[in-house]
Amino acid sequence: MSDTEAPPVKTRKVNEKQMAGLRKGMEALKAKRETLAKEREVHEEKKAKGEIPADSPAPKEVRKPKPVKVIAPPPPPPEVVVVQRKPRVLKPNPALAELALLRTEVAALKTPAKEVVVEKVVDRVVDKVVHKDRVVTGSEMLNTIFGLK
Repeated sequence: MSDTEAPPVKTRKVNEKQMAGLRKGMEALKAKRETLAKEREVHEEKKAKGEIPADSPAPKEVRKPKPVKVIAPPPPPPEVVVVQRKPRVLKPNPALAELALLRTEVAALKTPAKEVVVEKVVDRVVDKVVHKDRVVTGSEMLNTIFGLK
């Protein structure tokens, strides 16, 4: 198939009901045109006789007015019923009371922890003292000079 040829268009066959409807519609259209043509001929004849002024417009097709759609008003909003809620009643919970008692007992039993300082003396022989100097530059140097950190 070349670029200029179009692929064949697949169409469905029209059934008898559809054809009858088309014929009926075409006949109605043809009848309207004929009546309009007759009205125009009569108009031209009356113009020629002088019964109608020469500058009067030719008759036009008068369309049927569209039926007015009747729209029902929206239903009124439903009435709002306000129901009073029952006030909240706080009931004592025995489990919470026991828990609070347990906490107070545990807090009373707690004693501050005793600090035991154990000093261990390590006997190591140090041959030489290692002194490390780190090169400090920029903002670190300023911080060390003025003691900001």
